[in-house]
Amino acid sequence: MDIKLKLINFKFANVGMSLDEIVEHINFSPLLPNDKQMQNIYNFSLRPETKDDRSSIYFYAKLQNGIIRVKQFFYDWALPFIYADTNLVKQGNPFIINNRVGFVGIDYKNNKALSYSVGLTTVEISVFEGDATDDELIEYLAKLMVINLDLSQKSFATVSYTARYDQGKWGEDEVTRVKWFKPGTINLDNTFSETLLDYKLDSVGIGKETNEVQLLYRQKENLTDGCWISIAPHTFEQDLPKALGRNIGTRQKWRFRLLRIPYENRKIEVYYGVQETKNPARWFWFSFDNKIIQCHIRSSVNESSSLVREILIKILFSWLV
Repeated sequence: MDIKLKLINFKFANVGMSLDEIVEHINFSPLLPNDKQMQNIYNFSLRPETKDDRSSIYFYAKLQNGIIRVKQFFYDWALPFIYADTNLVKQGNPFIINNRVGFVGIDYKNNKALSYSVGLTTVEISVFEGDATDDELIEYLAKLMVINLDLSQKSFATVSYTARYDQGKWGEDEVTRVKWFKPGTINLDNTFSETLLDYKLDSVGIGKETNEVQLLYRQKENLTDGCWISIAPHTFEQDLPKALGRNIGTRQKWRFRLLRIPYENRKIEVYYGVQETKNPARWFWFSFDNKIIQCHIRSSVNESSSLVREILIKILFSWLV
C-alpha cells in the first residue's frame, strides 16, 4: 500500500473505520478523498451490504462556495450500466473526466447536482448548502481517488446485489425478471457475439418464466460505458415514444425518428432515439418475428451510432432471435 493510501487508512481510522474495512463491505470501487480533500470532509458513513440492504457510502465536504453531499453506490437495477444521470430530474449538461461522461444539473430535491460513474460505481454529488459552481463540483470529483478498481472488472452477474439476491429496488424490474450468468457459465450455442466493436459481453440474463434474453455489454477500456439489449416476447412490449421529432421528454430530451431497414422482402421499422445533448445516450426498439428487441446505450465520448448499426446487423443477420 503506498503512502497516500496509508494516510487515508489513518484518516478513516479516526472516524471509526479503515480503508480495508470499507472495501470489504461494499460491492463497488469507492472514490475517496485525497489527503487535501480529507481535511474538509465530515459525517462520513458506510452502509455495509447485507441480505436486506445494498451497500453505499455518504460523506459531506466543505467547498469554497458551499457544502456538498457525496453518495456512492452500485446502480444495478433498472437498465444497469445505462444511466449517466441517475439523480437528475431535468436534462443536465455533460462533462468528461478520464473519458467517462457525467452530467451536471438539478436533482429531485431541486439542488444543483451531478452524476458520474467509474466502472460499477455511481457517484452522486449534490449541493447541500451554499452555491457551489458546476466547475467546483466537477473539479472536486476529478480529484477523488479510485480505490480497488479491480472490482469493477468483474461481471455484473458476479458483483450485482440485485443479480445475486434477486431483489429489485422497487419489486420486479428489468433486472429481476431474468436470472443472471457470466457468459462462460452457460451454453448459448455461440448465438450472441462475445464482442460488439470495442464492447465485450459482460453478463447474460435468461427469463425465469419466458424466453426473454438480456445482454449486457461493457466498453473494454473504461469499464463504464454500457449497452443493454433485451430480446423478449411481445408480452413484454414497452411503451413507445408518443411522438417523433425533437425535444421529446422532460427528464431527458430526445430526438426520435423512424427508420425502415430492408430485410429480405420487407422493411423492419425501427424507432430510434438520440438524446438531445453532446455525448448522447441512444435507444432503439423494433418488432421482429413475434419478439420485441430494444437496446439502450449509455452516453459515451465515442460516437456510438456505429454501435447501433453493429447491433442491428447482428440481430437481423447473425443472431438467432
